[in-house]
Amino acid sequence: MSPEIIIDALILTACLAIGVPVPLCFAAAALFLVVTGDIGSSKFLISAGFSKLSSIILIAIPLYILAGGLMTHGGIAARLVDLAESIVGRLRGGLGVVVIVSTAVFGAISGMASSAVAAIGSIMIPRMVERGYDRGYAAALVSCSAVLALLIPPSASMILYGWVTSTSIAAVFLAPILPGFLLMVLFAFWNVVLTRKMPVFKPPPMTLKEGTCEVYRMGKRSILGLMMPILILGCIYGGVTTPTEAAAIAVFYSLPLGFLIYKDLNWRSLYDILWRTGQISGVLIVLVFFSSMMVRLYTMEDVPQGIMESLLGATDNRIVLLLLINLFLLLVGMFMDDVSGILLASPMLLPVVLELGVHPVHFGAIVGVNLGMGLITPPTAPILYFGGLIGETTFPKMLKPALVFVFLGYFPVVLLTTFIPELSMFLPRLLLGIE
Repeated sequence: MSPEIIIDALILTACLAIGVPVPLCFAAAALFLVVTGDIGSSKFLISAGFSKLSSIILIAIPLYILAGGLMTHGGIAARLVDLAESIVGRLRGGLGVVVIVSTAVFGAISGMASSAVAAIGSIMIPRMVERGYDRGYAAALVSCSAVLALLIPPSASMILYGWVTSTSIAAVFLAPILPGFLLMVLFAFWNVVLTRKMPVFKPPPMTLKEGTCEVYRMGKRSILGLMMPILILGCIYGGVTTPTEAAAIAVFYSLPLGFLIYKDLNWRSLYDILWRTGQISGVLIVLVFFSSMMVRLYTMEDVPQGIMESLLGATDNRIVLLLLINLFLLLVGMFMDDVSGILLASPMLLPVVLELGVHPVHFGAIVGVNLGMGLITPPTAPILYFGGLIGETTFPKMLKPALVFVFLGYFPVVLLTTFIPELSMFLPRLLLGIE
């Protein structure tokens, strides 16, 4: 690998470490290679960036972000939380399970971990504190559960992975579902264990009839919101719409629900949602533009081939190679958000994993679980810090429970996803006939 590439990687890492906005980090790395590399005219890089932006698949991401904002401000998220609490909230530690389930359902629509933290955290953290949960624990649970948004479809991260690697988006939607469900089970188990000694208030028990009536009442109140992920996924896997068209349906479904039926949405909140969606989308466009340029430059410099040769030269043990790839993805996830990590790592590592016989759909699940773990792994852990801001607590108070969820919950799922391909390939093969 040339000295320019090594210096370029150091520039990118240094910019990320000192807190430079991620799109500008990619811009600085691309500019360095343009100035120092022997690439001739740089005009083709501009067209490379704009050609990626012209993809209609990218429209799905701001639409899902918009749908997530409409869910939060339109009362849909709150009603889903109330339904989950009516089912398991009366069990000891049940409110923690409500957080895990609610975050998974919300993530299934918004597709972004930060949106899930903001929506579910603002509702559930005060409620958990009132019931006797430690505030640091509550914020850590919400933050760690938010990474389910990367795994439960329709995930914005999986849309980007499918787009970057030219893999079926419907297939990569399905691939992380079983790992995500396993992660929910492990989180629920450790939630029960960690809350045993907390002075958690347990609501008085209900009779079976009373409990059934409560679940029915909350289900009736939230049924229209609960139909939203069913509608989206039904349209995609029923072959009725593309993921982008399904995202548009989610937006148009949320608007009358928030304005006319639930009546929690107003014009002021709609303006705020549109403004926030525009901000995120603008950052995404800049990020995609410069990352596409940098990936093209790395390809010209044979960086993917260099990585493959380095790994294969270090060892021919497939297990060790997959562990090294997981470690690389974890480090990427610790320094970048999931979108940036996918744009950078997926095209570079795909030739390597194909050489190892890993299916691109299986690799999508591996990328998703690793980047998700990176988002909540100290010392960087951007989602944990964001959860601390939402929960009004400090990072040290969140650290101990977060480490339990990472090492005893997430880490086993990463290993199982990597070394048991059927865990991520079962549903794509069953429903789509993927070979």
